[in-house]
Amino acid sequence: MAIVLPESLGASAADLKSPLYAAWQLTNECDLCCLHCIEGSGPGKAFANELSRGEAFRIVDELIAAEVPYVAFSGGEPLLHPHLFELLDRFRGHGVGLKLETNGQFLDPATCGRLADAQVKAVQVSLDGISEPVLQKLRPKASLQKIMDGIRGLRDVGVSVEVNFAPTRHNVGQVSSTMDLAQSFGAYAFYTGRLMYTGRAVHSWDKIAPSEEQYAVFFAAVRAKAREFEGRMRVCYHESGIVEELRYRAAHPAALIIILPDGRVKLINALPFTCGDLRRQSLSEVWARYQQAWQDPCVTGFIEELDKDEKAISRLHEWVEL
Repeated sequence: MAIVLPESLGASAADLKSPLYAAWQLTNECDLCCLHCIEGSGPGKAFANELSRGEAFRIVDELIAAEVPYVAFSGGEPLLHPHLFELLDRFRGHGVGLKLETNGQFLDPATCGRLADAQVKAVQVSLDGISEPVLQKLRPKASLQKIMDGIRGLRDVGVSVEVNFAPTRHNVGQVSSTMDLAQSFGAYAFYTGRLMYTGRAVHSWDKIAPSEEQYAVFFAAVRAKAREFEGRMRVCYHESGIVEELRYRAAHPAALIIILPDGRVKLINALPFTCGDLRRQSLSEVWARYQQAWQDPCVTGFIEELDKDEKAISRLHEWVEL
């Protein structure tokens, strides 16, 4: 069974005793330097103070004790983390739905088998087109063949696949064919949305950002494919700007936490605010602060600043503690 997140993730978290979902960025280390990476990950980009094995184990134990039903590991590239499979194994037998987000470069048959053995329910793979030249423009040194072989490998061992597509001016014309490919591979979900002006994208924005005309064609194609694949592949996309989404989230905070590689916890990826530190605080303490932090004037102030200048999101990694 694939992970299907409950509708309550989109509702207010105010009355919940613990989060329903933990998105855990295990490391900022990555083998690639993607032009559009919102985290600025890459070779040698691991945080100097990333969580130790013991600290990470303690967080796993707290998530289990709090009965958090869904946990997703990302990065950077989580398959580069030295203790990933130990962490996955620690969840075994506790009813936690596990997900992994990857660039697809390490999904050889042995790794796919290990993910299946660890009872990972779904793997989200980045697939930004169907041609090697396009991929090389966005993800230098990445291999399209490795990605496609990896998706097939996951399918063969029974791990559900999601596909994530980052639109740029180089690949917007390939979204329909990429969705066709994803569906032919048996992907159960396809995710896309507007490119964000943050991380490494800030430095390459003029080279990669789609025009509004391109976006109009792009989203028309996505909507058409969503209708075509209804009931066969879930298509999730954010067509509106980031301000509208954040205003909704401020009114209806989702019941999720984002854990950074050093243990700090963010409100949401698209805001530069943290609400605690799992290295020195308990999960219950951080969750209580999370529920309060959405009411902080700094949050609404930043959203209104974005309304005037959406490029203010470039400050995403300031990580201001509320």
